[in-house]
Amino acid sequence: MGKVYFIGAGSGDPELLTLKGKRVLESADIIIYDRLVHPVLLYLAKDSARFIYSGKYPKHHVLKQRNINQLLLEEGQRDQIVVRLKGGDPGIFGRVGEEINTLQNARISYEIVPGITAASAASSYSGIPLTHREHSSKVTLATAHRQVGETIDFKGLTENGTMCLYMGVEKVKSTQQKLLEQHVAPQLPVAIVEWGTLGRQRTVTATVQTMTKVIEANKIQNPSLIILGDVVSCRNGADWYEQLPLFGHKILLLDTEKITFETILTYTQKGADVYGIQVGDNRDLRFDEVHKQYLNDHYFDEMVYLDQDLMTMYKDQWSVLNEQIK
Repeated sequence: MGKVYFIGAGSGDPELLTLKGKRVLESADIIIYDRLVHPVLLYLAKDSARFIYSGKYPKHHVLKQRNINQLLLEEGQRDQIVVRLKGGDPGIFGRVGEEINTLQNARISYEIVPGITAASAASSYSGIPLTHREHSSKVTLATAHRQVGETIDFKGLTENGTMCLYMGVEKVKSTQQKLLEQHVAPQLPVAIVEWGTLGRQRTVTATVQTMTKVIEANKIQNPSLIILGDVVSCRNGADWYEQLPLFGHKILLLDTEKITFETILTYTQKGADVYGIQVGDNRDLRFDEVHKQYLNDHYFDEMVYLDQDLMTMYKDQWSVLNEQIK
């Protein structure tokens, strides 16, 4: 019988993967990955590893949770290393409890490798400390998607505290209403961080009174983190991450050779939102479907040819993608 590892991939920046997560990922025989996992992490996989996309789109799961549970059961019973690669930290709104319960009932061995959750990552990359001697002595992580009848003490949790709401954009109107009904100060600072820790990150600030209008005006969408608390006042314009030289650049790398994880990092370390694709007859065919899924969700407005011959081979810079990934 094999072993299943639940690995937290971190919040987006591929370097937020832990050393243990990297080691296990490199040895995996099968990798089941979510939508919020940056797929460049799959470049760490060995050549024989299989990839399975579990999707997890809002309101549409490519693989429903019960199917994922069954998949873990079937693959975990084989003599192999199975990695369930999840965005952020598996134990924070990652439904890992349901998945490990399936394995426990079948007596399948597993381990959980924690990851850096969105609250820590997105706040740090936006220049907002979650705790501060003058502003906050406690932090609450909550989801805006609450069970029927469930209530949250917004008033108590935001007094000398910080509240982080995961995936809260869709429910922002009802959340704002509950905040005001509980007499949370209308001028309490709020930050909304979209696509935290990636080069496409956007951070906007508001107050409880204006948060809905600000989100609508800026067309903010999930994945986004809403941070409520006086600590938001610590942000002073664009912070360290947003000042990196390639921040905001959406760059697609093309090469006829395998693009290494280290090559990707030379761009992300400068703040770029980057993805790499190997093209040509010698490409790794496992990634054809991975590329399709990722390019369906994200666009890039700059292209870098790592193999200069590609510039003369293709008159239309996108024809190579249409031909190799259709």
